[in-house]
Amino acid sequence: VDYLTQPLDVFREMHRVLKDDGGVALISFSNRCFATKAINVWLRSDDIGRLSIVASYFHYSGVGWRDVVALDIKERLEAPPRPSPG
Repeated sequence: VDYLTQPLDVFREMHRVLKDDGGVALISFSNRCFATKAINVWLRSDDIGRLSIVASYFHYSGVGWRDVVALDIKERLEAPPRPSPG
């Protein structure tokens, strides 16, 4: 998603292709990318900002995406215990 230069066209086409089958569109991304290829607003955004960018692609593509849900599936690791002095 971070490299799309025509995202609304891509999201409209995804909807067209998936619509008849009742398909599901899954979009995933990470905080890693090729900075020379990613769009500028993506590089300036944090994780919440990137969710907003993708949500806006669904919304502004104007084709009636339904049940758009954002999930954070990052593995949450507990901090290791700190060593005690002495």
